[in-house]
Amino acid sequence: MKSHKGFTLIELILVMALVGILSVVGIASYTQATIKSRDTKRKNDLNQIAKALELFNNDVGRYPKSDTEGNMLCPTIDGSEDTCIGSIYSFSNSVRSTYMSNLPKDPSVGQSYKYFPSANFDSYSLYAALENEEDKDHVVDSDGRPTTWDISCGTFDCSYKLSEIGLIRVK
Repeated sequence: MKSHKGFTLIELILVMALVGILSVVGIASYTQATIKSRDTKRKNDLNQIAKALELFNNDVGRYPKSDTEGNMLCPTIDGSEDTCIGSIYSFSNSVRSTYMSNLPKDPSVGQSYKYFPSANFDSYSLYAALENEEDKDHVVDSDGRPTTWDISCGTFDCSYKLSEIGLIRVK
């Protein structure tokens, strides 16, 4: 049965259903793309921090210390240590050396990067929580299944680890 505009009710319903299906597919693709984008940012951020840590180590002779929460500590002018807020720096003879002027933050609210040096400060581990469990750099257990490092990166446990020797992928 034709309407006065030339379309049947069935044709109109089919068009609306098709638009609905395409919208759902588009939203799912967009969501996955934003997750991958945030994970790429996390990996790039940790790589940049690692480069700054190598510069710090070259000048100071060790990697920075950290508190028990995984926050990096920077030497201050009086020789004490304080949380590195906003940058990675050190002092030598009252001269400040900055190794990274804008310390990046995790792109998701409630998440943060973690930093833990070894006991003698000659190595370190940087952590982030990847959202995409299918990411090739997501930590896996000995059977190849996605897992975490059992360290909290905020809302989620850390699932990506970078050290002075590179990416650590198997737990």
